[in-house]
Amino acid sequence: MIPYSPLQLLFFFYTYCFLGWIIESTWVSLHQKRLVNRGFLRGPFIPIYGCGAMTLVLVGTPLLKWPVAVFFGGMISASILEYFTGAAMEAIFKVRYWDYSDKPLNLNGHICLFTSVCWGGLSLAVDYVIHKPIVALTEHMTYKELVLIVTVVTVYFIVDCTLSFKAAFDLRAIIIKMEKAKEELRLMQKRLDVILAFADADKDAFIDASLEKAGNIADSIEARFSAVKKAMEETPARFAESIKKELSELRDKFVIEKRNEQSENNIWDFYKRGIFLGNPTLKSVKFSETVDTLKDYVMNLKNKSGKKK
Repeated sequence: MIPYSPLQLLFFFYTYCFLGWIIESTWVSLHQKRLVNRGFLRGPFIPIYGCGAMTLVLVGTPLLKWPVAVFFGGMISASILEYFTGAAMEAIFKVRYWDYSDKPLNLNGHICLFTSVCWGGLSLAVDYVIHKPIVALTEHMTYKELVLIVTVVTVYFIVDCTLSFKAAFDLRAIIIKMEKAKEELRLMQKRLDVILAFADADKDAFIDASLEKAGNIADSIEARFSAVKKAMEETPARFAESIKKELSELRDKFVIEKRNEQSENNIWDFYKRGIFLGNPTLKSVKFSETVDTLKDYVMNLKNKSGKKK
C-alpha cells in the first residue's frame, strides 16, 4: 500500500526532477568549465532522476527495516529503468543522451556497474535522509497550496516536454536527411570516378590528394567535376551525349544533396541547440559523423555569439 496521495507523488516527482537537474548541471558545468543547462528538457528538470527517485521510494519504502535490501532493490530497479530509458531514447531519437561505453562492466553503454552502485547509494540516501523532509514539506502545505503548485508545475512541465520532444524528433529527421544525402554524395563520387575511368582520364592529375585525405566529400566531388570538365575539354570525343546529359543531371543533383547534407543550418533554435549544449557528451553509434558535425556547428555558433556579446 502506497502511503502517499497522487498529488504528493507528483510533487515528489517534480522535486526529484529539479534536484537531479541541480546535481547534473553543477557537475557537468564544473567539468565543462562553463554553465550547462543539463538534460533533455530546457527547464530545470531531468525526468530520469524523477522517475529513478520515485522508483527508489516505491521500492525502498516497504524495505526500510532492511538497509541492504533497500540498497540492492534500488540499485537493480533504477538500473533497469536507466537501461530501458536509454535504449528507447536511442531507438527513437537516434542519439544517446548518456553513454557508458568507455566505463568498465557496462551493458551496451546504457548502464555500468559504477552508476548502478551509485543508484544503490542514492537509494539509501533518498529513503533514509532526503525523502523525509520532502514528505514533511507536503504535510505542512494546505490542500489548496499543494494543488496550486502541482498544477502550475504540471502545465509548465507538459509544455516543456512537448517542445523538447518536437525538437528531438526534428533533430532525428535532420540526422536521417543528412545521412541520406551523404550516401547520395558517396554514390555520386563513385559514378564520377567511373566516368573519368571510362574517358581514360588521369584522375590523380586533376584531384588534389589532400582533398581525399581530408574526407570532405563535397569538396572531393567538386574536384571530380573539375576533372571531368578538364577531361572533356582535352578529349571531347570520349564523352558521348548521354554522358554529358548524365553529368548535367549529376551537377543539379549535387547542388541539392550538398544543401541537404548541410542541413545543420536548420537547428539553431532554442530547443534544438539546447539538445547539444545541455548534453555535451551526446553521441550516436550509428550516425556518429553526422552528430559530431552538428555538435561542432552548434558550438561554433555559440562561440561566435559569445564573442559578439
